[in-house]
Amino acid sequence: MSDSTVALVTNGTYGVGREIVRSLDAAGLRVAVGAHPAEQDGNGKPPAEATSVHYGLVSSADDCRRVVEEVVDQHGRIDTLVCNTLRRGLSFETTLERIGATEWDRHLAGYLSGPFYLAHAALPSMLEQGSGRIVFVVPVEGGRGSSGQALMGVSSTGLVTLARRLAREVAGRGVTVNVVVAGIVESGWALDDMPPDLVEQFRASVPAGRLGQQGEVAALVRYLAGPEAGYVTGQVIAVDGGFGT
Repeated sequence: MSDSTVALVTNGTYGVGREIVRSLDAAGLRVAVGAHPAEQDGNGKPPAEATSVHYGLVSSADDCRRVVEEVVDQHGRIDTLVCNTLRRGLSFETTLERIGATEWDRHLAGYLSGPFYLAHAALPSMLEQGSGRIVFVVPVEGGRGSSGQALMGVSSTGLVTLARRLAREVAGRGVTVNVVVAGIVESGWALDDMPPDLVEQFRASVPAGRLGQQGEVAALVRYLAGPEAGYVTGQVIAVDGGFGT
């Protein structure tokens, strides 16, 4: 990858997103980071590898369009879009019967509509230049059908469908679209704040017998963003130690 290649990584100031920024930077990309407006007040420190930082609400179509335009204006192009939908810490949700309309709408706006807004905004530039990479990063707990995980399951499944359909539409025009399913990782899940027996339960639930590392997820994103992955599109690839099998 060339240092003229530009990537935008959302939620890139913490956890797996931060590691993705570092990995893409190490591969020679110029990496722009998307962050929540609240992080402008010192609540989130952008990684040192970030070439630029752009603040906006992913649930806002206007903000998503503005952020993509800022990246193109500042860097001249956008080659890779990584929509990272992983949360801070573990996702403990409520059953469907206890979910209200406001909570439902807010979640889907941020975790399903937001990635669509970003992809929709970035796509014209990619198609015009005849190349591009779009990677959606989703959490493994969205796909197992666990009780209380309906919201994340719906948004993650929606992104998988979006990626597959979009991949078919743009495959012949140089743009790939893929999904990375991130398993339970050692860092970024607030494991230090959990009772040891609960942490051990998580480890025991993974067929590989261990939790993952952020770098293992970032490495796959890095590959999918690279020239070697030009024939890989419409795929859903899990980095989860067999957790979702």
